[in-house]
Amino acid sequence: MATQKGLIESSELLKFSITLIHPVHINSLIADKTIRGLVRSSEQRIRTQSTNRQTHQALNAKKAALTQYWIPKEGDKDMLNDGKTVTLNGPKTKELKTVKGKTISKVSKTTFEKFQMEGTGLLKSGVMVNLDSGENTFLKVDRNKAPYGLGSSDNNPLVPWVSVASNDVKVGRRLYIKELDGVKLPDGKKHNGCVRVDDEGWSFGGCQLDFFVLQYTAYKKLQDLLPDKVSVEQKDCKILNYVTNAVKDWAVIDD
Repeated sequence: MATQKGLIESSELLKFSITLIHPVHINSLIADKTIRGLVRSSEQRIRTQSTNRQTHQALNAKKAALTQYWIPKEGDKDMLNDGKTVTLNGPKTKELKTVKGKTISKVSKTTFEKFQMEGTGLLKSGVMVNLDSGENTFLKVDRNKAPYGLGSSDNNPLVPWVSVASNDVKVGRRLYIKELDGVKLPDGKKHNGCVRVDDEGWSFGGCQLDFFVLQYTAYKKLQDLLPDKVSVEQKDCKILNYVTNAVKDWAVIDD
């Protein structure tokens, strides 16, 4: 995710530069480090002001859009951006490679593209990969530190049915979602409505929470139980553990 966010931020910076500077002068001015520094500083100030406004809006409106995300797993059914359901299998014609060119594994074209799209993926072997530099190279996730994937940083692991991604609420904050309280999760446990911001989203803006549900099958079961808009409250609520042995088996985690 970090790589994709970086690509988007670079694109935003270029757009910002073009807005401020006449096209005839862009090439000469970009070569000037001072001008680039001023552009970056101006952009940062605008982003900070925008984030503050979004945070104020999100926390006072107490309503946020709710979406879900998960880890695509080799061999499982999943969904493409157009809503089409696919199975992540087929002839293994694509290589998951590191930045140094070392092959981690071979996968099908559909699996490769889904891993690219989500920025992460789980192999049948239990190896989890994340996008590294650009959209064609991957790294292995240390599953001792992050058994269910990485959040906004290497030191911030994701937790199934606890982690949410947000762009306008500080990482680490706990939130209470009224509509989630009492919902029966796919593994049979009931949620208490308490979640924690562990991640950021590169594909959406403010006033939105992206709920980490681990599996595509979990998303399919929860999509009809959870509304598109939810009531959100910052609260020192209790984080519960919703991971069962069946979940660990799916995630290829040994006790």
